[in-house]
Amino acid sequence: MARKPIFALVDCNNFFVSCERAFRPDLWNKPVVVLSNNDGCIVARSNEVKAMGVPMGVPYFEVKRILTDNKVTLFSGNFALYGDFSQRVVQILQAECPDIEVYSVDESFLEISALGIKDYVKWGRDLRAKILQHIGIPVSVGIAYSKTLAKGAADYCKKNESEQGAFSALSEENYIQLLNWLPLKDIWGVGYRTAPKLRELGMVNAYDLAQVSNHWAQNRLGIRGVKMVRELQGQSCYPLDVSDEPQKSIMRSRSFGHTIRDYYELEAAVATFAAQTAVKLRQQGELAGGIGTFLYGSKHEDVRRGGSHMVTLMPPTNETGKLITGALEALKQVYDPDFGYKKAGVVLADLRPVTAWQMAFDSDPKQLDTQSELNKTIDKLNNRYGVRLVRHASEDPNRNGWFSLRQMRSPAYTTSWNDLPKVS
Repeated sequence: MARKPIFALVDCNNFFVSCERAFRPDLWNKPVVVLSNNDGCIVARSNEVKAMGVPMGVPYFEVKRILTDNKVTLFSGNFALYGDFSQRVVQILQAECPDIEVYSVDESFLEISALGIKDYVKWGRDLRAKILQHIGIPVSVGIAYSKTLAKGAADYCKKNESEQGAFSALSEENYIQLLNWLPLKDIWGVGYRTAPKLRELGMVNAYDLAQVSNHWAQNRLGIRGVKMVRELQGQSCYPLDVSDEPQKSIMRSRSFGHTIRDYYELEAAVATFAAQTAVKLRQQGELAGGIGTFLYGSKHEDVRRGGSHMVTLMPPTNETGKLITGALEALKQVYDPDFGYKKAGVVLADLRPVTAWQMAFDSDPKQLDTQSELNKTIDKLNNRYGVRLVRHASEDPNRNGWFSLRQMRSPAYTTSWNDLPKVS
């Protein structure tokens, strides 16, 4: 007889804020906000800021006064730092359970039925304590017979400190308690349009939705609604997604801190994006058969100018210099000096494994091996001593006017020796 799956959702609390606080203990229990790349919108809030009524995604200028008056600490998004913290959390989870789905940068599902756990709440609290001790990130652990219920259980213990970071909906009593607590709008799969429709039908919470029949759900919510109801009833309809298929494309882009008209500023930005995609490509053990560059014009122009162009790479490559050359060739095709640009990006296409590539007849094997070793050395140096320590000349660090504003970004605590905290 097949074993009934048991899911645990590990959710990092206020993740971006928690990453900033990990190296700033003076900010524990203090109001903190993280802003988007251009310091334009709020992308993360501490509980103290949520209590002020400041919504997620609101433009910074609209709430600047209230944040200033309440002495809220502001950070520009430091997504390299957050990504590194995310990987460290995942490493602990992988050591704890081999069956894992990394759902997002701050959430992971585990299938824990095979672990022989006797006390699931204690297991969840012990896991929370381990992550907090080793990494400094607080998490909430929700445990249930379906992903939807596990996600709801994690939300429940996040908002109820008495649960000490872990809640199990495996027992009938806790299951009913969770359903009666979970509002319609917070059910995984219920969108902002569906919740009002359900309320019009007299429903208040997840318990009400869990009582409907499959026929009712099919008629009003479709097949996805049927699965959602079954999940709320404790039937697993969504197994772990553990596939690790190679990406079909790789893209790097960024909005600029100001409108750019100068070609050489765009050139430096595009070269940098191409170099970043090259590193990712080599990490995946792949080659690219094409590279494209795109530009988005400023919305303040009378005519919003933009465009894209793709260059074929023959033979396919993952060598940084060749990718930069291709990206800049594409840039020349879309750049118009009469217009200003607010965003640029590079995308790699036609990806294929290195092992599947047939060497071109005119390629020099020794030269290819030398270039491959050079790229590996550069990647190791940049990983060890800091991002972009070794770079191509076209990635001119002095032409940095294209960078996003990020005026309040925290140091690269975990990826640069120079940014390590100093103790005097």
